[in-house]
Amino acid sequence: MIEGLDIYPDFLPNVDKIRKHALLSEFRDFNGPDGETYKRVAVLNVPGVQAKLEELYGPIHMLGQGYRLNYTSELPNHSIHSDLGWGTRALVYYLSEGRGGTAFWKHHKTQAIDIYADDVDLLYKVKDDWNNVDAWEMRYQVDMMYGTAIVYNSSLFHSRWPFPAFGTTPETGRLIAVAFFTPESDL
Repeated sequence: MIEGLDIYPDFLPNVDKIRKHALLSEFRDFNGPDGETYKRVAVLNVPGVQAKLEELYGPIHMLGQGYRLNYTSELPNHSIHSDLGWGTRALVYYLSEGRGGTAFWKHHKTQAIDIYADDVDLLYKVKDDWNNVDAWEMRYQVDMMYGTAIVYNSSLFHSRWPFPAFGTTPETGRLIAVAFFTPESDL
């Protein structure tokens, strides 16, 4: 386990209903504030997620939530990255089972495991390595287990692992719920 990562097996009792809600959602390509286009995103409130996060972390400021669906051989936009700028914490809630999960990384050259908004020097040192797995060391991996959620500090370098997704249909693809938030206690 690593500092800044919480794992919640059986995060919500109604995971099958949430998965069904996700599969009935309208997925679109999402143009992010970073200039990247993210494939098959449904931006909407995921039933029960905010209430559960507030039960665990106290009052929160929600910055965004929704679903993400990816298929075989699709690669992530920035393979290894941080969610800096999307609150202080991020949630990934696994709504399918498949190979891999979420990995957390350390950059070889800088030894950095995370990045903060004012660290422009570090950004310039790592930005060309987002898609170069040889520039990183995997510190920890959480396996993708149906109904499990992870919450991590958004500053941590992480990725899905392996990078390519799986499945060819909504029913067989890599399906997750995501949320980006800041607990009031972090302010």
